[in-house]
Amino acid sequence: MHIIVAEMKALPGKVEQVATVLETLLAPSRAEPGCISYRFFYSHDDSERIMFYEEWQDMAAIEFHFATEHFEALGGQLDGLLDGEPKMDIFEASAVSVP
Repeated sequence: MHIIVAEMKALPGKVEQVATVLETLLAPSRAEPGCISYRFFYSHDDSERIMFYEEWQDMAAIEFHFATEHFEALGGQLDGLLDGEPKMDIFEASAVSVP
């Protein structure tokens, strides 16, 4: 399994517009092959900071996701709404054995 953690910060007064854009990603992304979980959250300390948390079966599913029309359109839809560029990390999750 692979996990994506992505963060972005809305410009002041733009968080509702950002959320509206992000909400359009939820249903089609969750319907993609290999999607285990796909959701976003607001920071408790800074309501303009948004974190995406995604779980994918494998890198092939992530590559498919990145090539979808709804994901590719995201950048243009967020133009003028974000404070800086989004940050994203991809983690490979594996079982951890506890001694």
